[in-house]
Amino acid sequence: MNPLAALDEWFTTYISDRRREPRNDMLTELATTTFPDGTLPEVVEVVRLATFLFFAGHETTARLLASSLQTLAERADLQETLRSNRERIPNFVEEMLRLESPIKSDYRLARRSTTLAGIDIPAGTTVMLLPGAANRDPRHFECPADLRLDRANARQNVAFGWGPHTCPGGPLARVEARVSIERLLDHTNDIRLSEAHHGSPGARHFDYDPTWLLRGLTKLHLEFTPRTIETSENGSD
Repeated sequence: MNPLAALDEWFTTYISDRRREPRNDMLTELATTTFPDGTLPEVVEVVRLATFLFFAGHETTARLLASSLQTLAERADLQETLRSNRERIPNFVEEMLRLESPIKSDYRLARRSTTLAGIDIPAGTTVMLLPGAANRDPRHFECPADLRLDRANARQNVAFGWGPHTCPGGPLARVEARVSIERLLDHTNDIRLSEAHHGSPGARHFDYDPTWLLRGLTKLHLEFTPRTIETSENGSD
């Protein structure tokens, strides 16, 4: 089964439309870009890239926010630390990316035969990468299971890849997560997990999407106490 089948149908229409009537947007760039020999890719090839970009662009951020709020809801002390020290939120986001990497797996094709950690990998082999495992490597991250707001190398996680394989949406996802967490902390006095849905402390229950590619909660039920925001003379908060 293809979980993106509906998106494929939509983007087939979008890409075909952009080839007939180009516009000043990213879809037109994708639809009209040619191979080095000047030929156009088949529509289905562009559609696969477009749906992947669309899917990855919001799914990873949604999962990052969910895991961040799950952690904050479990730890009132962490909420208060971040409310009082906003400059620590970016490193909190990096630690959440490291601890709960939204992408569980990625794939590469070995272009030449090599040996890795004593394992022979012939040319043409498909290799499955696990960013979440790399992000908990104790040789690189001290006490990798701990969330540390002062971790000096937290940004060195590979949740969004590294080098030439870095996700182009990574910087945007980081900003979206930081701003969203700031706003939520601004407007709440506390954030709690719903015990009716997730159980009491020590007996929590969460469901995760059953996929090889993405790690994320299917649902997150939160409770909170709203914070009264003082308004300025012109009425803005």
